[in-house]
Amino acid sequence: MFLSLLIVLASSFSLAHGINTDLPDELQVFEGVQQQLLWNHLTSQCEQLDRQRAEHLAKALKSPTALKNHLANLRNNYRNLMGPFPKKTPLNAKVTGKLDGSSYRVEKVLFESLPNHHVTALLYLPVKGDEPWPGVLFACGHSANGKAYQPYQTACALLAQNGFVVLSFDPISQGERTQLPKAVRYGTTTHTLLNHGARLTGRSVVWYSAWDGVRSIDYLLSRPEVDSSKPIGMTGTSGGGTQTTFLMAIDDRIGPAAPSCYTMQRTDKFRGKSGPADGCQHLAGEGIYGIDHIDYSLMRFPRPTTILAAKQDFFEINSTRKTVGDAKAVFGALGQADRFAFFEADAEHGMHIEHRQEATRWMRQWLYNDPRPVNEPKNIRLFADAELQVTRTGQVCDDFSDETNVADISLRLANRMKTKRQRFWAVNPAKALAKVRQLIGLPKNLPQPTVELGRQIKNDWALVDKFTFHRLGDMPVPALLFRPPNNIDQTLDVIIYADGRGMRNAARVNGPIRKLVNESTAVFAVDLRGLGETRDQGSNAKYHSHSHRVGNVATHIGQPLLGQRVRDLLAVVDYLNEVGSERVRSIQLVGTGAAGPVALHAAALDARIIKVELRNSEVNSWVEDVVAQPLRREMVDHIVPNALAWYDLPDLARQLDARLKIQ
Repeated sequence: MFLSLLIVLASSFSLAHGINTDLPDELQVFEGVQQQLLWNHLTSQCEQLDRQRAEHLAKALKSPTALKNHLANLRNNYRNLMGPFPKKTPLNAKVTGKLDGSSYRVEKVLFESLPNHHVTALLYLPVKGDEPWPGVLFACGHSANGKAYQPYQTACALLAQNGFVVLSFDPISQGERTQLPKAVRYGTTTHTLLNHGARLTGRSVVWYSAWDGVRSIDYLLSRPEVDSSKPIGMTGTSGGGTQTTFLMAIDDRIGPAAPSCYTMQRTDKFRGKSGPADGCQHLAGEGIYGIDHIDYSLMRFPRPTTILAAKQDFFEINSTRKTVGDAKAVFGALGQADRFAFFEADAEHGMHIEHRQEATRWMRQWLYNDPRPVNEPKNIRLFADAELQVTRTGQVCDDFSDETNVADISLRLANRMKTKRQRFWAVNPAKALAKVRQLIGLPKNLPQPTVELGRQIKNDWALVDKFTFHRLGDMPVPALLFRPPNNIDQTLDVIIYADGRGMRNAARVNGPIRKLVNESTAVFAVDLRGLGETRDQGSNAKYHSHSHRVGNVATHIGQPLLGQRVRDLLAVVDYLNEVGSERVRSIQLVGTGAAGPVALHAAALDARIIKVELRNSEVNSWVEDVVAQPLRREMVDHIVPNALAWYDLPDLARQLDARLKIQ
């Protein structure tokens, strides 16, 4: 079996005696740099899902009935991914100030989208014509000053001048709604950090942003100046285009919509200049459910939608042009071609004058039956940030001693779920473990891995064999087998060793692997995907995680990184099991650092692992180490969406009992 096979193979290789394991090249399994390997694997899976999505749409377009059913399925899938919204609580709205913009009026508004979770907003009102007027919700992009950003002020003023009551609200972590004051960056960073805890509890920053939007519409419709007999319009650019896209498809009160500088093909976005972007732009599982950006326009049919794009945007225009073809085909096939439009501005990213004019024209077309062009005047009065301040201090977290941010809410939810988790595991542990497999995206039956052996090397304490494990349809996994040099033909205990810093770090002189190898014990060191030799080339530092891009794409396709890494460990277990008991006496497991939670899952799910040891595990409890500590870095590796509804890591630890050692 494997030991005798290696003896034969060893004779055909030259042995490098006295190897210095501090020299990384000696122990490298793969040739060349493999920093793109995981990324390319994940995005190729995205492309496969894109092809399936295109096939389903093409089939649906063959008949109106099939197409309507297809759109209904999209809506249902989206609502399932978003998750349920809570019972509405009192808004406790109040106006804290008023401003005169000459051609429009502004009221400074404060309300609670959730109890003690305040939203700061500006209400723009016309000064001409008779009320009530149609209402429009304006979603702000990633501006540090939120609603006070001058292009957003201008867009709202223009809408008010054209007969709309407009509500513009600060997004989470922007303007007056700082969520994590100690975060080094507003908006994009905070959205990403908050998303970790939110995802674990079955929500997301998308969820919280959408709920803010739902309650903003509630406030708009509560105003006597708003014509409640007409739909609400909605527009916004960049991050506001994101919010518009998600909200327009889930709140049926929104009629005409004009998302700007966001819509493109999702895989193109992953691979393009903007990358996966921050936490407010990701709803876990979109890919596996066949939902792309443009599908949010399709699923709201027949409500009118125009996609606003910019030719010089880092949201690549060619991708936008490609994907809007789906919407044109759907709206045309159902006899409503005029209800979808596409507008390009010769501009860079942002809410430029062309977009402001076209968004206003679109609202007038569908809410006033007036499709004429809109021209923005040059003398619109704007206000300084301080003038638009809704709260006394400029921050809700300073104004209200009992203010609850998204991190607080996530922690409260996580703790509230504890009783349910305990009951779940007490009733049927086997069913609970099956649920764990489902949540981490681990199939019940995995194809047997193929094994490729590379060059053998030797020092005074071990024979070292290079391995590559490869399951059908999956990426290769590098490994190193360290065997006692003078005991090659006996049955051995095998310790599988996974180090978050890579197996070559663990194999350094006087390192942990050296201490584990003895006359009766071999060590199989494995580089889990995205760690060690396949460590991704990295993400922008503002996301506080080297694995940000691969982690987000992994959840997009319904396969969290943690679950994929469990597959890597189990590939080695499957191989050792195939070798047989006459060569392998027992299989043990050690997980260090970022590999700790992976090792815990693998041992809990596979009884062939008789013992597991966690060393300096980065996370031992999602509740305590992630949700309760939202500023921690490098956490995306460990996130399993909706996991805390069913289990926390201590639940797995209890199942292992004496098989587990933590140090």
